[in-house]
Amino acid sequence: MFNKIIDNLKNNSFFWGMKAIVYKEFIHILNDRFTLSLTLLIPAVQLIIYGYAIDMDVKNIKTAVLDFDKTNTSRVVIEKLQASKYFKVNYYPESEEELLSSVVSGKVKTGFIIPKHFQANILNSRPTQVQLLVDGSESSVAQQASNTASLILLNFNSMILTETIGFNPNLIETRSRVLFNPDLKSANFMIPGLLGVLMQIITAFITALAIVKEKEKGTLEQLMVSPVGQGGLLIGKLIPYGLIGFFQYLLITFVMVFLFKVPIHGSYFLLTILSTFFLFTSLSIGLFISTKSANLAQTTQLLQLVIIPSILLSGFIFPRDNMPPIMSFIGYFIPLTYFLDILRGIIIRGAGFNDVIHDVIPLLLYGIVIMYFAIRQFKKQIA
Repeated sequence: MFNKIIDNLKNNSFFWGMKAIVYKEFIHILNDRFTLSLTLLIPAVQLIIYGYAIDMDVKNIKTAVLDFDKTNTSRVVIEKLQASKYFKVNYYPESEEELLSSVVSGKVKTGFIIPKHFQANILNSRPTQVQLLVDGSESSVAQQASNTASLILLNFNSMILTETIGFNPNLIETRSRVLFNPDLKSANFMIPGLLGVLMQIITAFITALAIVKEKEKGTLEQLMVSPVGQGGLLIGKLIPYGLIGFFQYLLITFVMVFLFKVPIHGSYFLLTILSTFFLFTSLSIGLFISTKSANLAQTTQLLQLVIIPSILLSGFIFPRDNMPPIMSFIGYFIPLTYFLDILRGIIIRGAGFNDVIHDVIPLLLYGIVIMYFAIRQFKKQIA
């Protein structure tokens, strides 16, 4: 019976036809090794990024401490904060103005102010307060920072003082002050970030796909033999998509302000100028991807390889301070990382140019470098 079935299959044209198609498709897939590599690589990359980046527990919050007391007791408090996995004390300002400036510029997310006579008040059983300034532009960080700081100082009250002084008066109180977003509205955090994410996705996507479509249709070769020079051809291809991206920026900021009621506390003119820098970088990414792609399938996969890490590792959803060092390090090579800091700095914290200059320089440099390699590769293709 089994042999009869085998003989019928051998004489069946459907079976042999299907076998030929399967063989042909395997040959086609193996010949296109670049697409096959991307198909196998992208899921692994996504799994690694999701596994390491998604951590809702806020840790290693960049913290400044302004110590007006400078006594042994105040130093114990600082050591207690530093020893926790939640606060990373990396800045010691000399004044409240300097502390506030460090929060506005994004250098730190939280700031503790230990008052004068802190130790003397404790030794004399007088109540004292430690003030906590929290950057409200990241609502999840702000909420957890306030709760954790209160628990740490409560622990200091109940354990450290009891062991060293011999009594437990619970004299230390935490007074939290949320800056820039006192109501901790998540929209004030997410929507400015969405502005950057959407600008990158749409601009890079339409630029890359449009150029690759012309490759597949053969119309790009027709343009190559036209009287237009290489520079004119490239600029002519990019300007329309740049204008689309700029219109997108205007539309999103309009919806952000008038529909979602997210005010822009800084300069809208400065925000617009710096957004054009990022627009230039997104166009560069789209052009570079198009030069590395032979067809639409490769373009789509390369776009995923760029967009997904940008969303997960830039700080758009998950704080970068929570990520393992290697993932946080990769984030420095993502232009969106710097643009998100600029957006939230200007829109939420009212930052000026000097406050965001440390993000503007790498953002512009990345745009120039990516555009240079994209133009170089593009000229090779049309030479």
